[in-house]
This record gives sequence, structure tokens and C-alpha cells, in this order.
Amino acid sequence: MKKIIILAFAIMFSFNIKAQQENSGSHLMKISSISTSSGFAAVYAPTTINDYYRLKKTVEDPSILIDPDGFGSNSYISDFGGNIGFKFNLGLTPFSKKKNAYRNNRELRLGIGFNFGSRRSFNFYKTDFIAADTFVSSNGNPPIYADSAFGSYHYYSESFYEFNINIAYLFKTDPSKRLYLYTGIGAEYGISMRYFLRYDNLETSELVYYDEGNPPSGDYYYYYGKYSDNDYEYNSSSTKTNMLNAAHFVRTYIPLGINFRISSGNSFWKHINVYSEFNPGVEFQIVPNDKTYINPYWGVALVGLSYRL
Repeated sequence: MKKIIILAFAIMFSFNIKAQQENSGSHLMKISSISTSSGFAAVYAPTTINDYYRLKKTVEDPSILIDPDGFGSNSYISDFGGNIGFKFNLGLTPFSKKKNAYRNNRELRLGIGFNFGSRRSFNFYKTDFIAADTFVSSNGNPPIYADSAFGSYHYYSESFYEFNINIAYLFKTDPSKRLYLYTGIGAEYGISMRYFLRYDNLETSELVYYDEGNPPSGDYYYYYGKYSDNDYEYNSSSTKTNMLNAAHFVRTYIPLGINFRISSGNSFWKHINVYSEFNPGVEFQIVPNDKTYINPYWGVALVGLSYRL
């Protein structure tokens, strides 16, 4: 991981050196901005029960994976994930030999970033009822029944911490204006620094009272009885198991952004800009011993801050 980070900085530094070689006749690039941003991404990760079964080949401790067959339809598989993170960027303005000038409405942006996120999740639950007692009224009212309800809930979530490098080429409307828009094309490669499966388990027991016309359903996860008892017991646990290998993420996206310069005067603040950016695209999540997942991806830089030279 240290080698990857060093390599990322080395690439950015090499562009810096190249950009400064104007005296030797090179006008390839010049540094135009330094920026940072933070935001989040929403990911649609199509998921099936087969993805759960394949986890046995990808986790260090497959013993935490239950057999979901006994849970029947009482399961929920989430197709949505996301991540939050931040980025540091270096902007370079290209030189046009044809115009013999720098193209200020273009920018090559190089960056590194860090994310924490999750993708697929699986939720299995069931409730078993055992008849406990029947209470018969002496005044002729309908009998009241009591059942022991035993609930079992299992939740799995695929999570990761990620380091990434990214590159984007931007087209700006008119950067000389205080407010301008931009778009372009971008790509990103990420690798998980930690990739793990989180497992939460909850076992419950309680005594449920009901009348003949209001029995608890088998799907007690959503049941709230007419009669209830405060004698509720539960036992919860949470654990994590690492994945056997790191996950790789390859993303392509279209940056859609708006940039605002703080000041139009000659003060320090004329170099300070705030921006926001939306990055719709697609993500290829490569999981060793499993498969490559193709996930529609919507990244958002909620707020960015840049210093423009």
C-alpha cells in the first residue's frame, strides 16, 4: 500500500517537474490549481442470493455464514451501497502549440483519495412460535392465548476502506468569470486497504398474548400484537471477518461541476474558489475468487475548495 501511495505522489511530482521546464522549451503543462473536496457516492449494486453463497470463497472465516434455506421468504437483500470520502487534487493547464498559449478553459486534474464504503448486504430473519398457555375467562369472554416467540435475525454487510488515484480532463465555460460550469471525462482506480464482512446477530425471546382473532403471523418481524408482555429478552453480537484478498475498483465517470470564485478583487481571496461536482458513471468492482460486479455509480463532491494560480 505504501508503494502505491508513493507511486501516486511520484506521478504528480513528475508532472510538476515537467510543467516547470519552460526554460528548456517545454510548454506542455503548467500548474493551475490545488484543491480538496469531500463528499459521498451512491451505488446500485445488483445482488442475488447466489452472491451470498459465494461469500464462502472470499472470507477468512466462513463459519459466520448461516444457511439461509430455513428462513424461507423472510430475507432482505439490499441492492444499494455507497461510500464517503475525500480527495486531494492537482490541476494542470495544457499548452496549445497552435495558439501558442495556455488553454485556460481546459484542465488536466490528477488526484488521490480515500473512501469508506459498503456494497452488498444481506438480512435474514425468522420467528418461531411455541404454544405456552391458554387463559379462559370465567365470565364468558373469548380465551386469551400465550405463545413463546423466538426471533432470530442475521445481518451481513460488505464494507471496505479504499485508497484511490484519479484523473480527469475538464472543459470549462469561461474560467475568467467569477462563476462558471465545467464538464469532462474522468477515471479512477481504487484498492481496498481493508476489505471485510460485518456480521450482526440478534436472538430474542418474549411471551406474546393474543386473542383468537388476532394471532401473530410467522412474519413476526413486522408484527405488533394486540396484547403484549414486557418480559422481553435478547442477546446480540457483532463480529467482522476479513476478505481473503483486496478488492479493486475501476470507475469511469462524467464530471459535472460548478465553480465560484470568492472574490473578484486583487486580494488573496481572488485565488480561492469553492465548487461542487456530480459524477455519474459506472464502477467495476473486481473481487478475487468471486467475480467482477458492474455497478451504476453516482458520486457527489458536496463541497470542494481550490486555490487557483
